[in-house]
Amino acid sequence: MPLLLRLRLCKLVNAPSPTHCIFTLNCSDSLNLTICGIAKHWLLQQKQVHIVTTAMNHNSVLRPLHAIASEGVTHTIVEADSKTGLVSPEDIANAITKDTKLVAIVHGSNVTGTVQDIRAIKDVCVEIPLLVDAAQTMGHTDIDVRRDGIDLLAFPGHKGLLGPLGTGGLII
Repeated sequence: MPLLLRLRLCKLVNAPSPTHCIFTLNCSDSLNLTICGIAKHWLLQQKQVHIVTTAMNHNSVLRPLHAIASEGVTHTIVEADSKTGLVSPEDIANAITKDTKLVAIVHGSNVTGTVQDIRAIKDVCVEIPLLVDAAQTMGHTDIDVRRDGIDLLAFPGHKGLLGPLGTGGLII
């Protein structure tokens, strides 16, 4: 059954293969696993780690960033436009430093309803991995990880996918 589910998820978002999909406890777990995992990978190599995120992100992104700050990881929070709720790709680009190892954005806001332009944001990330929190959009909005340049897609099972509580995943 898990292989069939991974195949269906990959088809839904045009992921390369079921080996690129893992199941987690929920979307927060996927986000924490990714943020902390990438940070620790670079810290073990004794590299400086900087992560760019947005003010639109959920606490499941902001809390781990604050937690790993004690390990020397820095982060920049990019504000959204107060009228549109959209984050400017140029502002993301301006926040990126030589030490940036990850850009983490929320795809759709459960507060404002805005949906970020993932492709435009990925265009400014270039070689930096893009983590997309699809908690509100997975199963509701067209997401294509290859077309949109999404490197890491975190999602819950219980919202747009109509699965049970306590399920989620990460497509790499």
